[in-house]
Amino acid sequence: MDKTVVIAPNNTTRSTRAWLVYSGLIFIGFFAIGLLSITLLNKGWVNHVLYPVGASVSMFQLIWPEQPLAALEFLLTQSFITLAHKDPRSALTLWTLEYDAITLLVYLVVAALLGRMLTRPPRHDASRNYGLSRRGWRSSLLGAGLLIISVTYMTAIEHCSGATWVGFVALYGLGFDGFDLFPAYQWILFLLGAALLLIGLRRQTA
Repeated sequence: MDKTVVIAPNNTTRSTRAWLVYSGLIFIGFFAIGLLSITLLNKGWVNHVLYPVGASVSMFQLIWPEQPLAALEFLLTQSFITLAHKDPRSALTLWTLEYDAITLLVYLVVAALLGRMLTRPPRHDASRNYGLSRRGWRSSLLGAGLLIISVTYMTAIEHCSGATWVGFVALYGLGFDGFDLFPAYQWILFLLGAALLLIGLRRQTA
């Protein structure tokens, strides 16, 4: 009698594939949520896409031989992609949403961590730790949100002429203008977000 051998899919491979899929969807979701928020608040859909880093390559090549660190910093601070709404009548760019290398890296890391939480195998004692798991998710989502906000930049013709952190643009839009553009505000949100995300991850594994 012939025997048929059935090879079950490797659990590790399946888990890795699921992690990549979830992480990719979350990564795309960061763009979608940011773009939807900016669009609703500033009106007008994206009708113009720019790639500023491409225009900076020649300058990077000139600076690199003599000042490699300065050249690298120059390249990293240039937006890789800029989504914009340009007024068709005046040709003025009314708002932009910009993504540089640091922004994209943070988006990628946060998406990978959240994807890992979604694909973590269930615990056998899940009923005993259900409340703790939910608290872990709340901390993680709040931390992820703060991290994403802290590294996102935009322009709005009513408030700024160059790429500015979205937090400052939002405060300007609410009528707060008596403060300086100190990066300390961003660092506070970044560190707080990172701490909350790590706390959430820790609670998930506890």
